[in-house]
Amino acid sequence: MVILPRISPEKALWIADKILVWVKELKVEHINSAVSSYVTLSLGVASTVPRLEISKKDLIAAADRALYQAKDAGRDRVILGTIKLE
Repeated sequence: MVILPRISPEKALWIADKILVWVKELKVEHINSAVSSYVTLSLGVASTVPRLEISKKDLIAAADRALYQAKDAGRDRVILGTIKLE
């Protein structure tokens, strides 16, 4: 988990993309992977302006859903999640 205060969703996606590229450039071998011979990342990003009706749980759930969307879409990517108020 990376927490970035006062960062727009666009900037958060840019940072997540940079992290994904940096890890890829390390070329850490992943011998048992069916996806890649090197370690890759799937990242879920969520962003919000603090409001009373949005809890930390809502924000984490949005990032978690986005993470699984990234994995389902083939891994090695970044997805921006949306907050669903319950």
